[in-house]
Amino acid sequence: MGIISVTRENFDQLTRGDKPLLLEFQAPWCTYCRRLQGAVEEIAQQYEGQLVVGAMNIDDEEALSDSLGIELVPTLMLFQNGQVLSHVVNPPSKAAIESFLNQELPAPQQEDEHLYDMVVIGGGPAGYTAALYGARAGLDTLVLEKLSAGGQMAQTTQIDNYPGFEEGVDGFTLGMKLQAGAQRFGAQTLIAEVQSVQLDAPVKVLHTSQGVIRSRTVVIATGADHRSLGLEGEEALTGRGVSYCAACDGMFFKGKRVAVVGGGNSAAADALTLTRLAKEVILIHRRDQLRATKVYHDPLQQADNLTFQWNSQVTQLLEQDGRLHGVTLRDVYTGEERTLEVDGLFVSIGRAPATQLFQGQVPMDKGGYLIADETTRTALPGVYAAGDVRTKPLRQIVTAVADGAAAVQAAEEYLMTQS
Repeated sequence: MGIISVTRENFDQLTRGDKPLLLEFQAPWCTYCRRLQGAVEEIAQQYEGQLVVGAMNIDDEEALSDSLGIELVPTLMLFQNGQVLSHVVNPPSKAAIESFLNQELPAPQQEDEHLYDMVVIGGGPAGYTAALYGARAGLDTLVLEKLSAGGQMAQTTQIDNYPGFEEGVDGFTLGMKLQAGAQRFGAQTLIAEVQSVQLDAPVKVLHTSQGVIRSRTVVIATGADHRSLGLEGEEALTGRGVSYCAACDGMFFKGKRVAVVGGGNSAAADALTLTRLAKEVILIHRRDQLRATKVYHDPLQQADNLTFQWNSQVTQLLEQDGRLHGVTLRDVYTGEERTLEVDGLFVSIGRAPATQLFQGQVPMDKGGYLIADETTRTALPGVYAAGDVRTKPLRQIVTAVADGAAAVQAAEEYLMTQS
């Protein structure tokens, strides 16, 4: 059946039916909604006959979505017999959607007895370059991606420093092109979240949300996730005033007062995005100057609705009626604290490597990055670390794709010794 367009006209009929309705609230300007689309389409196929899957554009149905308390997109709600059974906001993976669905609709796992030559964990630029090179080399290659092609890059609205795109390219489009290039030569993709791994034997075993996968080699290309402030109440206020993506959530703060925390390129880009939407933007940084590259400095200084709070740290999130209404700032030199009232807080303080899955198996440095040299080899035979996840002096898309190619060369040499 696929995904049904849900409007005011058919909402009551669909939500009051005996068959559950999984409804995604989305918007055309939401970059994360585009990333989620492939996972939702697979859910529709996977649960066909058990579940109706629909999508609603909140811009077209503003009153209805507001009445349902939709404050962030994408939000997925599960309805049956006129009741909301469960919901999930900004699901980080297809597995996260399945987790709340399976409370009502258990989905059996199947074990894959097939032995792959190479499994790539992560569908970002490093991962899909490895898949491309692996498939072209004749290796039986599978990419495990928890959501959609591109990884964190897919949330970037404009990339100007990747060669070959003279007008730049958005991250989602580039991610889809990388996936298509790999699939052209036979690489497969499985939308699944890896839950545990056993990497120290000749046959590597990966336990995923879609079953058990086995491979002779593994390329770890899991990238990095956003860093949180680590403050009390931060998780509860995420989606209720606290956000980590201006391109995704900025529209919810149109005409409002918002703050951005950070001083690097991500913070600068988020602040500029928000100046085109919010009434007032405050950029909070713990130093007295930005770490962002010079290309951002002039546009930030020229924005008439942007101000800076230098030498300041956010020490407390202030909540009122279940939403963020302000923050406490502390001067890093004097210790003086003050209150800053804002409707939204965008956290842009860098990323942390997504390596928790490999703790105790693959050696890491103090920052949690996997230890690997320019060959991408780790200390485990047949296991490679590519892209932002490994120790390296520069983390960019171009260095990630280079890692993907290097990983396949190293894997081919390893496989020849195992024949």
